[in-house]
Amino acid sequence: MMITVDTDSEDYRFYKTLNEDVKLIPNKYGKYDIALANGDYVNITGKESLYNAIVIAIMTRFNELSEIPVYEDFGCRIHELIKKTQSDMIEYEMELFIKDVLEQMRRIHEINEITITNLNEDHYKIYFKVTSINDELVLGEVEI
Repeated sequence: MMITVDTDSEDYRFYKTLNEDVKLIPNKYGKYDIALANGDYVNITGKESLYNAIVIAIMTRFNELSEIPVYEDFGCRIHELIKKTQSDMIEYEMELFIKDVLEQMRRIHEINEITITNLNEDHYKIYFKVTSINDELVLGEVEI
C-alpha cells in the first residue's frame, strides 16, 4: 500500500528539500505515535516534516539505534539528565544537548531559540524555534 502524497500542497511544491515523513502525533502523556487516516499513514512534507524530524531526534536516546549503521551516533543525550536533581545547570546542559542535535540536522539553517520548562520532577517541555534551509521558520514543542 502506498502512502498518499498531496502533490498540490504548498509544502510539497515549494519545500521538498525539507523532506517527507510519516506524521507523528503526541498523546496526553507526551508519547508519540504514527498518525493514521482511513487506515493508512498520514504523509507530511516541508515544515511539518522538519518539525517531525526534530521531535524524533530529541526523543531518541543517543545511540539507541546504533545497531543500524546509518543511525550510529544518532539521538539526544538529554535523557541522561532527566532524573537528575533539578537545577539551572542541568537545564543548561539539556539545552546544549538539544542544540548539538539540531546543529547536526542538514535541514536546519539556524537555531533561533531553545527554551526548557520544568513541568515537574522528571517532566520537561522543550520549545524550539529554528530557521530551515529554505528560510522558513519552524516552531514546536516536545515534552519529555
